[in-house]
Amino acid sequence: MTVVEEVKRRHEADLLKTPGVVGVGIGRKEGRECIRIYVSKETPKILEALPRSLEDVPVEVVVSGLFKAR
Repeated sequence: MTVVEEVKRRHEADLLKTPGVVGVGIGRKEGRECIRIYVSKETPKILEALPRSLEDVPVEVVVSGLFKAR
């Protein structure tokens, strides 16, 4: 398991408790692996509640809307 995967695993449950957060994943930002936090919509309240980084791993917020199971 990579460092980013470990950081994601440690923080995912708490992030998903944040109103407006619909998912957490791993991606790339500026050539580095990052934690992606998927939100239903972008509002100042949601953005203020989310970290810019987790344990020195950058965070990227992605507006995805709601996820639907198929």
